[in-house]
Amino acid sequence: MDSYKVRIYPNTKSPKLFRNRILELLTRTHPLVITIMYLSLGSYLIYLFSSWNPTVSVSTIAIVLVVGIFSWTFGEYLMHRFLYHDVHDATFSSGFHYLFHGVHHEYPNDDDRLVLPPVPSLIIAGVLLGLFYLIMGSWAFVFGTGFLWGYLSYMNIHYCVHHFDAPKRFNFWWRHHAIHHFQQHDRAFGVTTSLWDRVFGTMPEPMRKTVEIEVKRTKIPE
Repeated sequence: MDSYKVRIYPNTKSPKLFRNRILELLTRTHPLVITIMYLSLGSYLIYLFSSWNPTVSVSTIAIVLVVGIFSWTFGEYLMHRFLYHDVHDATFSSGFHYLFHGVHHEYPNDDDRLVLPPVPSLIIAGVLLGLFYLIMGSWAFVFGTGFLWGYLSYMNIHYCVHHFDAPKRFNFWWRHHAIHHFQQHDRAFGVTTSLWDRVFGTMPEPMRKTVEIEVKRTKIPE
């Protein structure tokens, strides 16, 4: 893959995506809002399932919950690699790719755009839960909760990586994701775990760069 130049604006808020104030507001949110939303929704879904299936053991529910969380890591990898980046060259410079992911790459430390806002997030979650229900019936409430909580794990790890300095120890997440942002856009797609990068051969390669980073420090009015 040939290298190409990418401009980034560290510690600068990203520009407006929509002229309409309401639409623009819907593109920004804080991770705490999504965390509270899905912890509450997931807890309620598990409560409903337990009420409808009182004979199912807590250990069985816990196992299905963990399977849901693990399944998220696979979904995360697939979305990041094949949906958020162009499949052919891992770019994100136009259209859908830019709107959903390119903005993040250009403005990597914009706290308000590190996570998917509530409205589109709930729409996608509703579609996925509906699909899970068609496949596995009421067990979708448990599996789907695990999937949503897996997303929360990813979201909060991603937020910490971009919001806090890397610790001296246990800094794998920081190192792995920094390579994806600033060295190899076609590698290191996993954020929660590098498992699927290892399985599908997209672990970073030493001494390799596919992007030339041009740092811009001019602030853009919010």
